[in-house]
Amino acid sequence: MVLNVLIVEDSKTSTQLLIHVIESDPDLKVAYAAKNGEEALAWLQTNFCDVITMDIHMPGQDGFEVTRQIMKNKPIPIIIISSAYSEKHVELSFKAMSAGALAILEKPVSLKDSSYTEKADLIVQTIKMVAGIKLIKRRFNTQNQLQDDDLLKKLPKKDLAIEAIAIGASLGGPPAIASILSELTECPVPIFVVQHISSGFTEGFIQWLKSNLSLPIVIPRNLEKAKPGVVYIPGDHFDIELIKNGIITTEFSNHKGPKPSVNKLFYSMASCYGEKSIGVILTGMGDDGAKGLLEMKKKGAYTIAQDEESSILFGMAQEAIFLKAVTEVLPLNSIGRKIKYLLERSKNALSREL
Repeated sequence: MVLNVLIVEDSKTSTQLLIHVIESDPDLKVAYAAKNGEEALAWLQTNFCDVITMDIHMPGQDGFEVTRQIMKNKPIPIIIISSAYSEKHVELSFKAMSAGALAILEKPVSLKDSSYTEKADLIVQTIKMVAGIKLIKRRFNTQNQLQDDDLLKKLPKKDLAIEAIAIGASLGGPPAIASILSELTECPVPIFVVQHISSGFTEGFIQWLKSNLSLPIVIPRNLEKAKPGVVYIPGDHFDIELIKNGIITTEFSNHKGPKPSVNKLFYSMASCYGEKSIGVILTGMGDDGAKGLLEMKKKGAYTIAQDEESSILFGMAQEAIFLKAVTEVLPLNSIGRKIKYLLERSKNALSREL
Protein backbone atom coordinates (compact mmCIF):
# COMPACT_ATOMS: atom_id res chain seq x y z
CA MET A 1 0.00 0.00 0.00
CA VAL A 2 1.31 3.43 -0.97
CA LEU A 3 1.59 5.93 1.90
CA ASN A 4 0.44 9.50 1.25
CA VAL A 5 2.64 12.28 2.67
CA LEU A 6 1.78 15.94 3.22
CA ILE A 7 4.81 18.27 3.04
CA VAL A 8 4.58 21.56 4.94
CA GLU A 9 7.53 23.69 3.85
CA ASP A 10 7.84 27.35 2.81
CA SER A 11 11.06 26.97 0.78
CA LYS A 12 10.50 25.92 -2.84
CA THR A 13 13.99 24.42 -3.03
CA SER A 14 13.52 22.37 0.13
CA THR A 15 10.07 21.26 -1.04
CA GLN A 16 11.43 19.96 -4.36
CA LEU A 17 14.24 18.17 -2.55
CA LEU A 18 11.80 16.53 -0.11
CA ILE A 19 9.55 15.44 -2.98
CA HIS A 20 12.61 13.85 -4.62
CA VAL A 21 13.56 12.08 -1.37
CA ILE A 22 10.07 10.81 -0.59
CA GLU A 23 9.05 9.72 -4.08
CA SER A 24 12.36 7.93 -4.64
CA ASP A 25 10.69 5.15 -2.65
CA PRO A 26 7.88 3.39 -4.58
CA ASP A 27 5.88 2.94 -1.38
CA LEU A 28 5.63 6.69 -0.74
CA LYS A 29 3.76 9.44 -2.56
CA VAL A 30 3.53 13.19 -1.89
CA ALA A 31 -0.19 13.91 -1.69
CA TYR A 32 0.26 17.66 -1.40
CA ALA A 33 2.91 20.28 -0.62
CA ALA A 34 1.70 23.24 1.47
CA LYS A 35 3.88 26.36 1.55
CA ASN A 36 2.74 27.40 5.03
CA GLY A 37 0.80 26.19 8.06
CA GLU A 38 -2.47 27.86 7.17
CA GLU A 39 -2.52 26.18 3.75
CA ALA A 40 -1.79 22.81 5.36
CA LEU A 41 -4.62 23.19 7.88
CA ALA A 42 -7.05 24.18 5.11
CA TRP A 43 -6.01 21.18 2.97
CA LEU A 44 -6.50 18.78 5.88
CA GLN A 45 -10.10 19.89 6.33
CA THR A 46 -11.09 17.99 3.17
CA ASN A 47 -8.18 15.63 2.53
CA PHE A 48 -6.30 12.81 4.23
CA CYS A 49 -2.67 11.78 4.47
CA ASP A 50 -0.78 9.08 6.37
CA VAL A 51 2.17 11.20 7.53
CA ILE A 52 3.10 14.90 7.63
CA THR A 53 6.61 16.33 7.28
CA MET A 54 6.70 19.73 8.99
CA ASP A 55 9.13 22.62 8.67
CA ILE A 56 9.52 24.52 11.92
CA HIS A 57 10.20 28.09 10.76
CA MET A 58 7.54 29.45 8.39
CA PRO A 59 5.76 32.76 7.82
CA GLY A 60 2.55 33.05 9.81
CA GLN A 61 2.03 30.08 12.11
CA ASP A 62 5.25 28.24 12.90
CA GLY A 63 5.62 24.48 12.90
CA PHE A 64 4.97 24.22 16.63
CA GLU A 65 1.60 25.97 16.42
CA VAL A 66 0.52 24.01 13.34
CA THR A 67 1.55 20.74 15.00
CA ARG A 68 -0.41 21.69 18.12
CA GLN A 69 -3.58 22.36 16.09
CA ILE A 70 -3.31 19.19 14.00
CA MET A 71 -2.73 16.98 17.05
CA LYS A 72 -5.64 18.58 18.86
CA ASN A 73 -8.16 18.41 16.03
CA LYS A 74 -7.09 15.68 13.59
CA PRO A 75 -4.15 13.64 14.93
CA ILE A 76 -1.78 12.47 12.18
CA PRO A 77 1.84 11.30 12.63
CA ILE A 78 4.10 14.34 12.24
CA ILE A 79 7.85 14.41 11.59
CA ILE A 80 9.66 17.70 12.08
CA ILE A 81 12.25 18.22 9.32
CA SER A 82 14.34 21.20 10.27
CA SER A 83 17.75 22.79 9.84
CA ALA A 84 20.17 22.05 12.67
CA TYR A 85 22.22 25.23 12.18
CA SER A 86 19.76 27.50 14.01
CA GLU A 87 19.59 26.99 17.79
CA LYS A 88 16.21 28.76 17.91
CA HIS A 89 14.77 26.45 15.25
CA VAL A 90 16.11 23.35 17.01
CA GLU A 91 14.61 24.34 20.38
CA LEU A 92 11.28 25.11 18.69
CA SER A 93 11.44 21.67 17.06
CA PHE A 94 11.62 19.98 20.45
CA LYS A 95 8.77 22.17 21.65
CA ALA A 96 6.76 20.75 18.74
CA MET A 97 7.51 17.25 20.06
CA SER A 98 5.84 18.18 23.32
CA ALA A 99 2.81 19.14 21.23
CA GLY A 100 2.70 15.74 19.55
CA ALA A 101 5.34 15.50 16.81
CA LEU A 102 7.00 12.08 16.81
CA ALA A 103 10.51 12.74 15.51
CA ILE A 104 12.96 15.44 14.49
CA LEU A 105 15.18 14.94 11.45
CA GLU A 106 17.76 17.15 9.78
CA LYS A 107 16.77 18.69 6.46
CA PRO A 108 19.03 17.75 3.50
CA VAL A 109 20.74 20.78 2.00
CA SER A 110 21.10 19.49 -1.56
CA LEU A 111 21.76 16.38 -3.63
CA LYS A 112 25.46 17.27 -3.38
CA ASP A 113 25.37 17.24 0.43
CA SER A 114 27.98 14.67 1.57
CA SER A 115 25.45 13.23 4.01
CA TYR A 116 22.49 13.41 1.60
CA THR A 117 22.04 9.63 1.26
CA GLU A 118 22.12 9.09 5.01
CA LYS A 119 19.63 11.89 5.67
CA ALA A 120 17.33 10.81 2.82
CA ASP A 121 17.31 7.17 3.94
CA LEU A 122 16.46 8.20 7.49
CA ILE A 123 13.56 10.38 6.30
CA VAL A 124 12.09 7.52 4.24
CA GLN A 125 12.62 4.99 7.04
CA THR A 126 11.01 7.24 9.64
CA ILE A 127 8.00 8.05 7.45
CA LYS A 128 7.33 4.35 7.01
CA MET A 129 7.83 3.70 10.71
CA VAL A 130 5.49 6.39 12.05
CA ALA A 131 2.81 5.63 9.46
CA GLY A 132 2.17 2.41 11.35
CA ILE A 133 1.33 4.28 14.54
CA LYS A 134 -2.44 4.32 14.63
CA LEU A 135 -3.16 5.36 18.22
CA ILE A 136 -1.91 8.92 18.25
CA LYS A 137 -5.00 10.11 20.12
CA ARG A 138 -3.98 8.15 23.19
CA ARG A 139 -1.44 10.89 23.91
CA PHE A 140 -4.35 13.13 24.83
CA ASN A 141 -6.11 10.56 26.98
CA THR A 142 -5.41 9.98 30.65
CA GLN A 143 -2.78 7.29 30.93
CA ASN A 144 -3.17 4.35 33.25
CA GLN A 145 -1.32 5.89 36.19
CA LEU A 146 -0.61 3.42 38.97
CA GLN A 147 -1.46 4.35 42.54
CA ASP A 148 1.26 4.51 45.18
CA ASP A 149 0.17 1.21 46.75
CA ASP A 150 0.55 -0.57 43.39
CA LEU A 151 4.01 0.88 42.84
CA LEU A 152 5.10 -0.28 46.30
CA LYS A 153 3.91 -3.86 45.77
CA LYS A 154 6.95 -4.76 43.65
CA LEU A 155 10.17 -3.72 45.34
CA PRO A 156 13.52 -5.50 45.67
CA LYS A 157 13.73 -8.10 48.46
CA LYS A 158 16.58 -6.05 49.85
CA ASP A 159 17.13 -2.31 49.66
CA LEU A 160 19.52 -1.48 46.82
CA ALA A 161 22.22 1.11 47.47
CA ILE A 162 21.55 2.99 44.21
CA GLU A 163 24.50 5.00 42.87
CA ALA A 164 23.42 5.75 39.28
CA ILE A 165 20.49 5.74 36.83
CA ALA A 166 20.66 5.08 33.07
CA ILE A 167 17.85 5.86 30.59
CA GLY A 168 17.69 4.91 26.90
CA ALA A 169 15.14 5.98 24.28
CA SER A 170 14.55 6.45 20.56
CA LEU A 171 11.42 7.51 18.61
CA GLY A 172 9.13 9.53 20.90
CA GLY A 173 11.81 9.65 23.58
CA PRO A 174 12.31 13.37 24.36
CA PRO A 175 8.89 13.99 25.99
CA ALA A 176 9.16 10.63 27.82
CA ILE A 177 12.60 11.51 29.17
CA ALA A 178 11.37 14.95 30.25
CA SER A 179 8.41 13.33 32.03
CA ILE A 180 10.67 11.07 34.08
CA LEU A 181 13.28 13.71 34.89
CA SER A 182 10.57 16.12 36.07
CA GLU A 183 9.90 13.69 38.94
CA LEU A 184 13.56 13.47 39.96
CA THR A 185 14.29 16.92 41.36
CA GLU A 186 17.20 16.95 43.83
CA CYS A 187 18.26 13.49 42.64
CA PRO A 188 21.03 12.08 44.89
CA VAL A 189 22.76 10.14 42.07
CA PRO A 190 23.97 10.89 38.52
CA ILE A 191 21.60 10.20 35.63
CA PHE A 192 22.91 9.10 32.22
CA VAL A 193 20.60 9.58 29.23
CA VAL A 194 20.98 8.27 25.68
CA GLN A 195 18.44 9.45 23.12
CA HIS A 196 18.81 8.42 19.47
CA ILE A 197 19.05 11.77 17.74
CA SER A 198 20.10 13.27 14.41
CA SER A 199 23.44 15.06 14.33
CA GLY A 200 23.20 18.74 15.19
CA PHE A 201 20.18 18.46 17.48
CA THR A 202 21.77 17.42 20.80
CA GLU A 203 22.40 20.95 22.09
CA GLY A 204 18.83 21.96 21.24
CA PHE A 205 17.53 18.87 23.03
CA ILE A 206 19.51 19.83 26.13
CA GLN A 207 18.34 23.45 26.03
CA TRP A 208 14.72 22.29 25.66
CA LEU A 209 15.10 20.00 28.67
CA LYS A 210 16.70 22.80 30.70
CA SER A 211 13.77 25.09 29.93
CA ASN A 212 11.41 22.53 31.45
CA LEU A 213 13.48 21.07 34.30
CA SER A 214 15.47 22.22 37.32
CA LEU A 215 18.15 19.50 37.15
CA PRO A 216 21.58 20.48 35.76
CA ILE A 217 22.06 18.87 32.32
CA VAL A 218 25.46 18.70 30.64
CA ILE A 219 27.45 17.08 27.84
CA PRO A 220 30.24 15.23 29.71
CA ARG A 221 33.95 15.65 29.08
CA ASN A 222 36.02 12.53 28.53
CA LEU A 223 37.27 11.05 31.84
CA GLU A 224 35.04 13.36 33.86
CA LYS A 225 33.85 11.94 37.20
CA ALA A 226 30.06 11.71 37.45
CA LYS A 227 28.46 13.96 40.07
CA PRO A 228 25.23 13.30 42.02
CA GLY A 229 22.17 15.14 40.78
CA VAL A 230 23.58 15.86 37.30
CA VAL A 231 22.07 14.59 34.03
CA TYR A 232 24.67 13.56 31.45
CA ILE A 233 23.82 13.43 27.72
CA PRO A 234 26.48 12.52 25.11
CA GLY A 235 27.38 15.12 22.50
CA ASP A 236 26.88 14.78 18.75
CA HIS A 237 28.69 11.77 17.24
CA PHE A 238 29.70 10.38 20.64
CA ASP A 239 28.76 7.37 22.78
CA ILE A 240 28.92 7.52 26.56
CA GLU A 241 30.22 4.77 28.88
CA LEU A 242 31.19 4.40 32.54
CA ILE A 243 34.34 2.90 33.95
CA LYS A 244 35.58 2.26 37.50
CA ASN A 245 34.61 4.79 40.20
CA GLY A 246 31.99 6.48 38.00
CA ILE A 247 34.43 7.94 35.48
CA ILE A 248 32.70 8.88 32.21
CA THR A 249 34.30 8.04 28.88
CA THR A 250 33.17 9.50 25.57
CA GLU A 251 34.05 7.82 22.30
CA PHE A 252 33.30 8.70 18.69
CA SER A 253 30.30 6.69 17.40
CA ASN A 254 31.76 4.72 14.51
CA HIS A 255 29.40 1.76 14.82
CA LYS A 256 26.49 0.91 12.54
CA GLY A 257 22.94 1.44 13.72
CA PRO A 258 21.28 4.14 15.83
CA LYS A 259 23.47 6.70 17.54
CA PRO A 260 24.34 7.22 20.34
CA SER A 261 24.35 3.59 21.54
CA VAL A 262 22.03 2.64 24.40
CA ASN A 263 23.63 -0.81 24.60
CA LYS A 264 27.09 0.65 25.22
CA LEU A 265 25.77 2.74 28.10
CA PHE A 266 23.85 -0.17 29.67
CA TYR A 267 26.74 -2.64 29.35
CA SER A 268 29.06 -0.16 31.04
CA MET A 269 26.51 0.47 33.80
CA ALA A 270 26.40 -3.27 34.49
CA SER A 271 30.18 -3.38 34.75
CA CYS A 272 30.67 -0.16 36.71
CA TYR A 273 27.66 -0.07 39.06
CA GLY A 274 26.11 -3.57 38.93
CA GLU A 275 23.31 -3.97 41.48
CA LYS A 276 23.74 -0.37 42.57
CA SER A 277 21.99 0.96 39.49
CA ILE A 278 18.62 1.45 37.81
CA GLY A 279 18.19 0.92 34.06
CA VAL A 280 15.21 2.30 32.12
CA ILE A 281 14.33 1.53 28.49
CA LEU A 282 11.67 3.66 26.84
CA THR A 283 9.72 4.11 23.63
CA GLY A 284 11.60 3.62 20.37
CA MET A 285 12.14 1.56 17.25
CA GLY A 286 14.60 -1.30 16.99
CA ASP A 287 16.26 -3.27 19.76
CA ASP A 288 19.14 -1.05 20.92
CA GLY A 289 19.52 -1.32 24.67
CA ALA A 290 17.73 -4.63 25.18
CA LYS A 291 20.86 -6.78 25.51
CA GLY A 292 22.61 -4.18 27.63
CA LEU A 293 19.62 -3.99 29.96
CA LEU A 294 19.70 -7.78 30.29
CA GLU A 295 23.33 -7.54 31.39
CA MET A 296 22.35 -4.92 33.98
CA LYS A 297 19.63 -7.20 35.31
CA LYS A 298 22.02 -10.15 35.49
CA LYS A 299 24.31 -8.01 37.67
CA GLY A 300 21.43 -7.24 40.05
CA ALA A 301 20.27 -3.84 38.77
CA TYR A 302 16.60 -2.86 38.95
CA THR A 303 15.40 -2.59 35.33
CA ILE A 304 12.25 -0.88 34.06
CA ALA A 305 10.56 -0.87 30.63
CA GLN A 306 7.90 1.56 29.45
CA ASP A 307 4.65 -0.26 28.71
CA GLU A 308 3.09 -0.60 25.26
CA GLU A 309 0.07 1.59 25.96
CA SER A 310 2.12 4.69 26.81
CA SER A 311 4.85 4.08 24.19
CA ILE A 312 4.81 5.88 20.85
CA LEU A 313 6.60 2.87 19.36
CA PHE A 314 6.88 -0.37 21.35
CA GLY A 315 10.14 -1.71 19.91
CA MET A 316 13.13 -1.34 22.22
CA ALA A 317 11.11 -2.00 25.37
CA GLN A 318 9.32 -4.94 23.77
CA GLU A 319 12.65 -6.57 22.85
CA ALA A 320 13.93 -6.06 26.39
CA ILE A 321 10.80 -7.70 27.79
CA PHE A 322 11.18 -10.60 25.33
CA LEU A 323 14.77 -11.16 26.51
CA LYS A 324 13.55 -11.16 30.15
CA ALA A 325 15.76 -8.18 30.82
CA VAL A 326 13.07 -6.28 32.72
CA THR A 327 12.28 -6.30 36.42
CA GLU A 328 9.09 -4.29 35.97
CA VAL A 329 6.95 -2.88 33.14
CA LEU A 330 5.32 0.46 33.92
CA PRO A 331 3.28 3.20 32.21
CA LEU A 332 5.36 6.29 31.51
CA ASN A 333 3.78 8.47 34.14
CA SER A 334 4.59 5.95 36.89
CA ILE A 335 8.28 5.42 36.07
CA GLY A 336 9.57 8.60 37.72
CA ARG A 337 7.67 7.91 40.93
CA LYS A 338 8.93 4.32 41.02
CA ILE A 339 12.51 5.53 40.73
CA LYS A 340 11.88 7.96 43.61
CA TYR A 341 10.65 5.08 45.79
CA LEU A 342 13.73 3.03 44.93
CA LEU A 343 15.99 5.98 45.75
CA GLU A 344 14.19 6.50 49.07
CA ARG A 345 14.70 2.85 49.95
CA SER A 346 18.31 3.24 48.83
CA LYS A 347 18.99 5.67 51.67
CA ASN A 348 18.48 2.81 54.13
CA ALA A 349 20.98 0.59 52.32
CA LEU A 350 23.54 3.38 52.03
CA SER A 351 23.25 4.25 55.73
CA ARG A 352 23.95 0.61 56.62
CA GLU A 353 27.08 0.65 54.46
CA LEU A 354 28.52 3.64 56.35
